[in-house]
Parts: sequence; structure tokens; C-alpha cells
Amino acid sequence: MHKIDKTDGEILFQLDLDARQPNSSIAAKVRASKEVVGYRIRRMEEEGIIEGYYALVDMTRLGFQNARIFIKLKNSSPAEERETIDYFQKSSRCWWVNSISGSFTDMGIAFWVRDLNDFHSFKEELMNRFGDRIEFYRESYYSRIHVWRRNYLSSGNEKPCYSLIPGNSLKIEYDMRDIRLLSALSQDARLPIVKLSQKVGLSVTATSYRLASLKKKGIILGFRPKISFPKTGHYWYKVEFRLGDNRVKQKMLSYFGSHPNIVWAYESIGGGTELEMEMEVESHEKFREVADDLRSKFSAAIRTYNYYLWSAEHKIVFFPPKEFFGLKNLKG
Repeated sequence: MHKIDKTDGEILFQLDLDARQPNSSIAAKVRASKEVVGYRIRRMEEEGIIEGYYALVDMTRLGFQNARIFIKLKNSSPAEERETIDYFQKSSRCWWVNSISGSFTDMGIAFWVRDLNDFHSFKEELMNRFGDRIEFYRESYYSRIHVWRRNYLSSGNEKPCYSLIPGNSLKIEYDMRDIRLLSALSQDARLPIVKLSQKVGLSVTATSYRLASLKKKGIILGFRPKISFPKTGHYWYKVEFRLGDNRVKQKMLSYFGSHPNIVWAYESIGGGTELEMEMEVESHEKFREVADDLRSKFSAAIRTYNYYLWSAEHKIVFFPPKEFFGLKNLKG
């Protein structure tokens, strides 16, 4: 475990707000020199506290839907579990691959599909390959994904919310240069604009214009660092709720949005739950404190709840490789 101090936390928070902002901008906000900010970012990268940077991309704007599956393995050796994880990591369809510490579930996978038939094809492929080692699985669609910034890292109170699946989401037209741009930013969101333009094959001015356009259209929602929570001393919990009164959902989402440790929430279809949230806390005691407060405030509406501890994040990328699109004849 690596101890991060207050200044490290403030720098991480600024990167979480906008990982593309220059060191000089971060320095002004955390009241440190540009050199100190640059040194601390490099140190956190070298120590593995920061594992990379990615763009938050709303794939529903490009015609895709988000789905999820939880898997419990049976009689599987560590090598077989690793093989299963590797399969999902290498799949261009999967954007989130996590291991879970618990008795009822071993891993969670989020992935993109175009429609229900595409979902069916993915599940058939999975069961044909690993059906003999899967005890059970739960599947669902994400109808909304809410993202909040990590206020627990900062002494401030800024907490903007982003929705990865807006209720009025409309498909946006795009070309191969947009794909190249999004693909590059999903791998390194802090890539300098000159290098980014070289990858896209456009001038710096044209690349900057396209980047601004993708943000304006709601395709790019932000840029974040990938943080290794074991190295910052934090634990990552997921809580699933079955609601007895669906009318309180918006109040619960407001609670999530106001809490500094809650950074993700999901509204889902299928899978036996209506609402999920994820928090990053410094101890199990802190998790219990938040969970108990939720139960106290919404006890009449919460029918049941389950929680999991994410033990390892193997993959997070909000945009697939360009080969995923099969766009051989796409212009640009």
C-alpha cells in the first residue's frame, strides 16, 4: 500500500475532473508549482497508483447498448479462472472486467451489444466455451449509468454528474477519423494534441475541432485516471438493491450524488435488481457506516440488498479497438 498525502489526493481529484488539463492548470488549483505537480504525477504513475488515463465515451450515441453479466465458477482452478479472465480481457466487446471477492460471485463483466440478438450471440459464445465451468450467471442491461467525481480525494465540494446513457440518447453519425480519435483517447486520455493529431491523420487544428465536437455532441463525457485502489488504501464496494417502492429511486440517486465516496450508480433491466451503486472507502467500517445510513433513510423502500467487494480491476476501457466496428468502407 502506498500512502498518498493531501496534495496527491488533490492532484488525483483534478485529474478525475479532467485528465487532459495541463499541469499548469492543476498547479493553480492545488496551490503548488507546475514542476511539483509534474513530479508527483510521474511518481504516482511509476508507483502504479495511476495505471493510465481513459476517455469516458457514451457508446449509446454510436448505436450500442451496455450489458452486464455476473459469473460464479464451479470447481475451477486458479489457472482456469485466469484463462476465463484473459478471454474477457482480450475481447473487444468487453469494456469492464473485474474480479469479485465473495462467496456468490467470482467476476463481473460489462460489454457492448447492438441489440438483443447480439446479446444472445455473445452469451452463446460464452457458454459454448466455458459452460462446463460456470455454476451460474446473472445478466442484465444497463438502462442508465451515472458517474460522479471522487470528492473524497479533495477538500472541495465539486461533484459533477455524468450520465453514460442519457434518457434521450440519439445516435450520432461518425466516420473513421472519429473512431481513430476515440480509440487513441481511450488508451491514453492525456496524449498531447500533436501526437493525437498524428494518430488521427489530421492537422492539430482539425483534431482539436473534432475533439471539441465529440464533447459537444455528448459522445465524450470526460477524461479520468485509472487509479489502483489497493495502492491508495481504498476498498471498492458494489451494492445492489431490490426496491419495494420504485418511487424513491430518484431520492436514492440524489443521496448517491451527494455522498463523496459514491462514484457510480446503475439503473438496470433484468438481473433481479433495480438499482446499484459503487463506493470507494478507506475501510470496511466506513462501508458499513454508509450502508447503514442508506438503510436507515430508505428502509421502507429497500426490499433487499447484496454487496460485493471488487478485488481486482483487469480492464476498463470505454471505447473498443476500431476493428470492433467492422468499418472497412467507412469514409475518412
